[in-house]
Amino acid sequence: MAPYRISIECDYREFWRYNLALSGEVRADGSRVGYIAYTDDVAAVGSQLSSAPAGYKRPRRTVVEGAAGDALTLYIYIVPNTLPESRIVADSAPFEVAVSISHGDSVVYNRRLLINQWSGDNIEIKLGDVARG
Repeated sequence: MAPYRISIECDYREFWRYNLALSGEVRADGSRVGYIAYTDDVAAVGSQLSSAPAGYKRPRRTVVEGAAGDALTLYIYIVPNTLPESRIVADSAPFEVAVSISHGDSVVYNRRLLINQWSGDNIEIKLGDVARG
């Protein structure tokens, strides 16, 4: 069995308006062998920032290593900490976030997801035989 490696990347110029959290579990032979808990908070929700905080760099990339196993259930939370710059919905098109998951030497998930600027998103990813156990 190999470990899972999760990579999330976004070059959207205002991705600083969002906090990122990952939660999930790795299973092997039907039993949980690892838990994923990761947060990348730029600012408290409701901060009303007018610009990116000092030191914020693009693209924003997060890499998280999980335990070795044969199944992964992962939840990705992209939560706005500041509303979009424009209050006109038509000016606030969704932006892309790239999510890639490797299992050992193989890429088992590779998607570009569209994220709503107003609500963020909650993403569920299930890989392997997560129903066992």
